[in-house]
Amino acid sequence: MWLGFLRRLTDRSLRRGLGGSRLWMVVAILAIGARTIRRISHSEPEVLYRTRIRSGDIIVFGAKDAE
Repeated sequence: MWLGFLRRLTDRSLRRGLGGSRLWMVVAILAIGARTIRRISHSEPEVLYRTRIRSGDIIVFGAKDAE
């Protein structure tokens, strides 16, 4: 939801800001900054182990202690 809102806000404010409105240009800069921070902070989780599962294999899940 947030991503769609920020994308629309960025597009509309850039159009209006490039049309001459200083206020909309500031809104565009803030929206671009928010999208960039969101993209940087939401990195993919680290894959610790990956293998193929075959018929008859047993899977055991465990938690890694936080350091």
